[in-house]
Parts: sequence; structure tokens; C-alpha cells
Amino acid sequence: MTIQRYEPNGKRLSHVLVNNGTVYVTGQVPTDRTQGIEGQTQQLLDRIDHLLQVAGTDKSKILFTQIWLKDIKRDFAAMNAVWEAWIPEDALPARATVEANLAAEEILIEIALQATI
Repeated sequence: MTIQRYEPNGKRLSHVLVNNGTVYVTGQVPTDRTQGIEGQTQQLLDRIDHLLQVAGTDKSKILFTQIWLKDIKRDFAAMNAVWEAWIPEDALPARATVEANLAAEEILIEIALQATI
């Protein structure tokens, strides 16, 4: 059994890896942090689409998603609107969303997930 690692970030992490048919996508944060929650969420979902493709799968195979929001009261509904437009209705994963003190003030959201091939 070989672990496949893709898109390394220096010496810290791989953005996606595959082991035994499971795909792990590390916590993704927006690159354009000037956008509001809708724009930041869409950036992450576009990036996740790319990372899942690199790993040989897609969003219909997501098993579990973790979402961290800087301000859950302010941003939960708007984030969900973008999420619901993106995720296939017949492939809804298990999901947890919590409020967190994220790594930088302008980061409004972070998403990590696990999927299957």
C-alpha cells in the first residue's frame, strides 16, 4: 500500500493525499482574502474541485467535510448558499461547521474534507 501525496506546500504538508482508497484534502484557505464569505467560499470550493480531480475523484464522492467560520452567526447562511449551489443534492456528505479563530484576521473560512476514489 502506497500513500500518494500531491501538491506539497514546502516542508509542512501535502494539500491532498490518497491512502487505501480514501482522499484527504487538507484545510484550504482563500488566496484572495479581500472577498466576503461568498467569494472566499467559492474560491475554496473551486480549489477543492481541483484537488479532488488531482486525486482521481470528485465532489460526488465526499464522505465528510469540516468547515471553520470566523463568524458563524454572520456567515453561516451565506456560506451555506454557496455550498448548496455547489454540492450535488444526491451526494450530500456528513459535515460539521464550527466557529474558529482562524490563522489570519482576513480569513473568513477554512474547509478540509475526506472523500473516496
